Parts: sequence; structure tokens; C-alpha cells
Amino acid sequence: MDFERAFDTLGLPLGASEQDVESAYRRLCDDFDARIGRVTSLALRDRYAAARAELEGARAIALQAAKLQRPQGEAPGARAWAVLGLAVGASPLEVASAYVSLCEELDRELAAAPTDALRHRCLEARAEIDSAYQWCAATPLAVEPTGAGAASAGYETQVARATFEAPPAEPPAASPALVRILADPDPHPRARARRPRRRPMRRLALATSLLLFAAGGSLGYVWWTEPERLHQLTRYLPLPPDPELVEAQTGAEYLRRRVAEERHDIQQRAEEASERVARLQAEPAPSAAGALAARARSEDTLEQAQARSSLAQHLLELTERHIFSSNALAEAYGRMELAAELAGAGKINRAVAAYSEARANLEATLASLEQAESALGARYEAVDARDAWVALAKSAGLEPSNAVLEGGQRLAAADSLLEAGNFAAAVPELRQASQNFRTAIDDGRHELAARRAQFEAERKTQRPREEPHPLARAAPEDASADAPLPPVSAMDRADVKLVTAMDRADVKLVTIPAGSFVYGCDAGAGGECPASEAPGQRTELAAFQIDRTEVRVSEYRRCVEEGACAAPAVASGCNWNAPGRGDHPINCIDWDQAAAYCGWVGKRLPTEQEWEKAARGTDGRIYPWGNDGPSCDVAVMTTASGAGCGESSTAPVASRDRGRSPYGLFDMAGNVYEWTGSFYDSSGVARVLRGGSWKNDSAAIRTSHREGALPNLRDASVGFRCAQGALVAETRAR
Repeated sequence: MDFERAFDTLGLPLGASEQDVESAYRRLCDDFDARIGRVTSLALRDRYAAARAELEGARAIALQAAKLQRPQGEAPGARAWAVLGLAVGASPLEVASAYVSLCEELDRELAAAPTDALRHRCLEARAEIDSAYQWCAATPLAVEPTGAGAASAGYETQVARATFEAPPAEPPAASPALVRILADPDPHPRARARRPRRRPMRRLALATSLLLFAAGGSLGYVWWTEPERLHQLTRYLPLPPDPELVEAQTGAEYLRRRVAEERHDIQQRAEEASERVARLQAEPAPSAAGALAARARSEDTLEQAQARSSLAQHLLELTERHIFSSNALAEAYGRMELAAELAGAGKINRAVAAYSEARANLEATLASLEQAESALGARYEAVDARDAWVALAKSAGLEPSNAVLEGGQRLAAADSLLEAGNFAAAVPELRQASQNFRTAIDDGRHELAARRAQFEAERKTQRPREEPHPLARAAPEDASADAPLPPVSAMDRADVKLVTAMDRADVKLVTIPAGSFVYGCDAGAGGECPASEAPGQRTELAAFQIDRTEVRVSEYRRCVEEGACAAPAVASGCNWNAPGRGDHPINCIDWDQAAAYCGWVGKRLPTEQEWEKAARGTDGRIYPWGNDGPSCDVAVMTTASGAGCGESSTAPVASRDRGRSPYGLFDMAGNVYEWTGSFYDSSGVARVLRGGSWKNDSAAIRTSHREGALPNLRDASVGFRCAQGALVAETRAR
């Protein structure tokens, strides 16, 4: 890294002072540490860690450049003399003595430091003392005397003057006796006794020479008899820490701390989930008034809490067994200890290599943690899809298809891979199993639609059917799913609860728990906030349910076929009549059509606040997946180059698995804008659109971004999803 890049990394102009370098370095370190602690995305934390590691090298290079380019008018050696605790112009012997004493003190402090951060501060102090020693030791040689007095000259200059130049003799005062003697023509006057001149500098030079000669002889004897002892003494030489060693050590220490934090987070999540289950189980039973509905809600909440607790506990067990107790992590810690010993012994190259190996193992550990979380999330989706199919099959008497059998086999195989710790191989198996169960659900819905059409045709002809009807529900709740359904005739259909559109759509609902969340734009996290967005603040919201995915073309088509919904517009970019777009989101529909479909399935359009909480969770993140910038891997959008991620159109629903929200919702950013039930402003005409679309860039797919549109808008970039639950009065749909 050159000087220009070092100053650019610190955000300073070339030639900044040492104080500016230190101030910028501290500020950036605090900023990066705060960002690393705040973000939840592993990808963003890795990038912040890399940038944090570069600050060390940039600081060292910038400090060297600042010393070489010190501005005029500043006392160049004032800081150096103050660091060594000496007065300006002290002798080399005093400089060396002060330097050795400070090095011994720092070694004791370094050995007694309880934390890595304090040890790092000790190393920084050692580097500054080394620089101060180099400056003070070289100052007497570099400074030329500018005055006539010996006080401003260097040490060697003073010794030379005291040794080879006699001080000027003071002229004696004129006296009558001296005048008489000088005037006496006697050729042999008596010599007058003179006082001997004192030469303190000559004595000091002689003492210093003897001391240096003795020290050199001692070092030579030690080198000849005990070379290891001499090697230990070289630790006190004024050598600055190697930048490569500092970078390797800082990176390894940061990754080690990251692993420890991830382990603590996993344990804390498991404990909090278990405590929540215990609290829900300990809650008293609801009163008689409204006991049935309250008991149902309580059971649903407890069931969801138990599922989350099971997932968190499963993740804790797998990571403790296969990651935190692995040989790779133990080897990484061992390499770091070895590297510290090698660095203390002066073996810099071997220490850097050991730190690099430790960093590689720690990075592999973090990658394994990410794979484990992805695998457990994929398993949660697969199990959720399987349970949805089981509920649908139990309500309608469906038989398992080949897709269900294959999904069960893949789920069992994935569980075996998870138990063996092979998380990377388990993820594709789990995703395929989830897809198989979703395919089975779609096939089951088609079969139910066909049965219902047949039943309606038979009802119109008034032909009785005595055989068991396939749309009848199993009456007793505790009956086995394999028990045969009772015979139901067409005349007795009034006593049979048919599978309604709401029953078919229930498998998509995700429960969003009650509580507060950050509603609006957070200027500190997301940059400047437009005037159309509310300022970020904590808002309380009751529990509700919302669809996991946007409404597909195939789902909306069934509503049109049953005469409950109007057909969408047909234009360029619309998915309604486009071949092969059944899994794409329905678009080109207005607000009334979206509200009609949600009412047909027993739901409604979500409010603006409900949509935002489902998209960003409770931590105020900028995007559904976190604070990391968007890309085509997480959202269907338009990139900075103008190219569309979906090739100038929408993409299939739930095609961006990595872009899910904290509650597991797909496509909350990009693909299509989504209608909500809230008004855009006080005029009470325009409605709010949320989420951005395939036509928009990164600014429009933020979770706090909002757009207003007239209810009759039909555009290829607009779709919707449905919600369920109590509505607040001011956000009630018209």
C-alpha cells in the first residue's frame, strides 16, 4: 500500500499531520466496530472486517509519511522527547537508558494485559516509543549549531570543541606591575604560575568511550558464549512492528471474536425461545367470555413459539457438535497461540504464516455457520410446506402423490446429512423437498377445483350421490388422518363444510407477532430520507398474518374462473396471457381487483405499517435481508448499469431465496410493487404501493420506501399479496 492509498483509506488529504492520522484512525475504528456490531448480514460483516483490517496498515504508512512531510513551524522533536520523558537535547546515554527502561515496562504491561484490546494498545505504544527513540538518537547528528554557544551544538560537536579547541583566554586586567614587567628589558623574566584549565566535556567523552567499549566487549562475549541471550536482547532494538504481522494478527483476532459472538448469539436465541415457550405455557387459561377464540389464538401462539424454540435448539445442537467442537476451530486457536510465540521470538515470517492458517480455518468456520443457518432455514421451509400439504390432504381426503413421496425421501436424506454435519449438501436437498411439497399442494388445489366443479354440476342436475364425497371434512378432530370419511350425499351437503377458497389460501399465511418495530426511514442507517417517508420511530403493532409470497397468476386465474374476480389488463409486460408465466406474480391489476381477490380467499390487503414490519422485522434494517446492498441474487430489480435482473420482466415468485425477510417472506423487495390498504396522503384518494419492482433500482426497494398511485392504476410493475387479522381504523381499506 503506497502513501496516497493510505491517506485515501483514512479519508485524509495527502500530507496530513500525525494528529489527523491518529484522529481519523480512531474515528474509523469506532465506526467500523459499531457497524460490525449492528449489522446482521454475514456478507456485510466480512466486508467491514476486511476494511477494518486495512486501517492498521494505512495508519502505519500514513504516520511514516506524516513524519517525513511534517509541516513547517511544528517542533519536530517535541513529541519524541516527551514520549521518552526527557528534556530536549538530552545526551545519547540518557536517551538509550530511557528507551530500555520504557521497553522493559511495556513488556511487563503486555504480559499482564487481560484483554486483546489492551495488548493491542501496548503494541501501539511500543511502536511510538521506537519512533521516538529513532528520532532522539538521530537528532544530535542531524542538528547543526546555528549560534556561537556550545549549548546549541550537538553532543559530538561539543566533545570536539572541548577536546581540540582551547577556550579563548581572557585578557588580564591592566595593572601597574604588569606594565612595569613588560617594560623591563630583562631578557629572562620569571615565569608566572597559571591555574590549570578544567575540561569537563573531555572527561565526559572519555567516560562515554570507556562505557561504549565495555558494552561492546560484553555484547561480543555474550554473542560468542550465549547467542540465544543476545537474540533476546535484540528485542529492545528500535525496530517497528512488521505491518504484515500486524495485519495478519488483527485479522485473525477479529475473526476469532466473530466466531465467539456467533456462538453466543446462537446460545442466546435458543435460551430466549425456550423462555418464551415457558412463559406461554405458564399463562392462565382465558375467561369464559370469548374463551374459544382466545384459546385458539393462545394455542397458535404457543405452537409457533415451540416451533421456533425447536429450530433454535436444533441449530445450537448441530453447531456445537459439528462446528464449535470441530478440529478446524481447535487448530485455528492453536495456530494463533503458536503465532504469538513465534512473533515474540522474532520469527516474523513463520508467525505471519501461522496467523494466515488460523484465519483460513476461522473463515471456514464462519462459512460453515452460514451454511448451517441456511440449511436450518431451508428445513423449516420444507417442513412448513409438508405440514401445509398434510393439512390440505386431511381436510379434503387427498392421497399422497409421487411429489409428496419424493419430498419425504429428500427430507429424510437431508436430515441425515444435517446430523452428519454436511450442511452444504443438505441445502439443495431441502429446497428440492420444499419444491416437491409445493407442487403437491398446487396439484391438490387443482384436484379440489375439479371436484368442486363436478359437484356443482351434479348439484344442478339434482342427482343424488350416496358414495363418500371427496370434499367432505373429517368431523372428529381427534380422528386419524387415515380413517375413512363417512358417506355424504348431495342432499346432505348442508351438513358438510366444503373446502373454501380461504382454506386453500391458509397454507401461505405467516404469523407476524405483536410488538414494536422501526417504522419509517432511519437517516442514520439508510442515508438521506425523502420527504414522502416518515421519520424512523418505534411503533406498536398488533399481531397479524400475511402471505409468504405474492399472489401468482395461477392463483388469480382460479378466482377469475369462478367469476369472483375481473380479468387483468392485457398489455406489454403483463403476465396474464403470457405463456409459461403461471408462477410469476399477477400484475396489471388495479386496487379494486386486488381487494376483491383477497376478499374471495377470506383475507384483505395489508396496511402500510403491517407490510413494513413484515418486510424489515424489528431491527430497522434497510432491506428485507439486512443492510447489505442489493443485487440480482436477492431481488428482481434494475441494476446500476440499466440491465434488469429479470430480463426486462418479472421473475417467478419466491425465486430469490437469499432475499427473504426476517419472517421468511419472499419478494418483499423487487419483482412487483404491492398494493396496500392505506391511503397515501390526507386526500383519501391515492393508495400506497410498497416494495419496488423489476423496473426500479436500489433506492425504491428499501423497506421504508413508499409510492402513491390512483386506485385505477394497472401497470406491469404492480401486484399484491394478502393479509389477515384485525384492522386499525385509520388504515381500513375502502
